[in-house]
Amino acid sequence: MKFEAVLLDLDGTVLRPDQTISQEVSTAISNIRERVPVCILTGRELVEVLDYASILELTSPQACDGGSTIVSASSKKVLWSVNLSDDEICLILDDLKASRLNFFGTRPDGVNTNIDPGSYEKRSNWIYSDWNDAKNYGYTRISAMDLSEEAAQDLEKRLSSNSSMNVTKAFLPYNDLWAVDFTHNNVNKGAAAAKIAEFLGKNLDSFVAVGDSYNDKSMLDCVGFSVAMGNAPASITASVDYIAPPVEEDGLATVINEVVIPGLG
Repeated sequence: MKFEAVLLDLDGTVLRPDQTISQEVSTAISNIRERVPVCILTGRELVEVLDYASILELTSPQACDGGSTIVSASSKKVLWSVNLSDDEICLILDDLKASRLNFFGTRPDGVNTNIDPGSYEKRSNWIYSDWNDAKNYGYTRISAMDLSEEAAQDLEKRLSSNSSMNVTKAFLPYNDLWAVDFTHNNVNKGAAAAKIAEFLGKNLDSFVAVGDSYNDKSMLDCVGFSVAMGNAPASITASVDYIAPPVEEDGLATVINEVVIPGLG
């Protein structure tokens, strides 16, 4: 098949656990970005996806906030976004308050979080809030942060059974802990992939997607050719078309050089 666009997860796929992009991966992406749209789909916030798009010199639409926001890398304008409802926001934050959990709520214009500012690089668009203050804002995505895998599974199960929201756990390779992401019903990376295809005027059957975690499954399931990184869980690798070496071995560069470039025609 001929590939007409490439969709890439960020953490664990493009980014190594130390949050760097290897020279091999950077070079591989540079070898295709002029030939085919390259789009990041990440759970990270808008500012970060634009930063990485700039570093990699990408100009196509990029998706952040777990697929609930799509932004133009060239104009930096939001092209599409879907907010959680007020009821969903209250449900999430009340549960996280009762459990005394850290949260990270993203908006196209900023972030609300109760995470200790000394533990992360401080950004000017972050507002430090408690669980109640945070209810005064609208969000495209809320994440419960820095959980054990067991706690993430429990939270995912609990709130999935009490609402129609999209609830997905994601591994955090930079600290070996887990997050649980909440977005509006039916909004995920797969939905974002479909919107990107619409913006590009292309068919998802001609897309290749690369990811490594549970929140990538909807994206991997909807494209014509799916790739899991070698460090992905078994439930993800079991249903893809190709398994790449792990991110520590520059698996994305291998995928681009051995699969994507030959498929560009």
